[in-house]
Amino acid sequence: FSLAIVDSATLHPLLAVYNCKTRVAMPVKVYTMPISQPARALSWACAYEGTEVEEIQTMPGKDTKTSEYRSRSPITTVPRLDDDGFVLSESHAIMAYLGDKFSWKLYPTDPHVRARIHQYMNWHHQNTRRITLALFAPVMRPDIAASPEMTKLWLKDVHACLQTVERWLSDSKWLCGAAPTVADLSCYCEIGQCLDKFTGLFTLNGIDLAPFPKITEWLAECEKLPGFEQSHAALKQMGPKIKSRAEKVKSKL
Repeated sequence: FSLAIVDSATLHPLLAVYNCKTRVAMPVKVYTMPISQPARALSWACAYEGTEVEEIQTMPGKDTKTSEYRSRSPITTVPRLDDDGFVLSESHAIMAYLGDKFSWKLYPTDPHVRARIHQYMNWHHQNTRRITLALFAPVMRPDIAASPEMTKLWLKDVHACLQTVERWLSDSKWLCGAAPTVADLSCYCEIGQCLDKFTGLFTLNGIDLAPFPKITEWLAECEKLPGFEQSHAALKQMGPKIKSRAEKVKSKL
């Protein structure tokens, strides 16, 4: 038929349908840095699930301070997600969002498992995260202001954190039950980075995992998960340099 004889009331709905069908969805962008633990956990989760995202390498403490980056959100950290204009920060929030949007196996809908995932995510920030603040940040993130006294307090918390994780893994194979979830990936990225195969930060700081056999078993199982090698390639490459720098920092204390 000719559009010339179609009235506007008929034409507008037709155009609306046409526009909806032809509109190309923008790729999900993730501003990331593979040496960052929260960013690495997110990259691992996306690789595990086969969720394609456009990763934009962003240096914390440098690129995150630009006026352009700061203008998009008051939270100027990595990772950051941009889903066709929807901007979201914080690794756990992003994984929960993508988990819902793409029905991730790592973020199951069972209410008990979800509750345990959220329990871990809330606990993580003042517990597992302190492993990084005590051991990794003084070496690689001098821009994060922390007194030597505060760093020592965080170091004292590492043992208690490992005890809690060991207890959880004594009750189930994975942190939140019988299958891996985003909680496991997030936790591994804080603990696993300190192994001798990467940075050796545990050994350098006199932290022995021998009293934590469940954690040792769990670490090995995590490393078998899809996406592990891909998401940890940069850390493996940078590991010797991080270890060397950590030894120099330690010698000055």
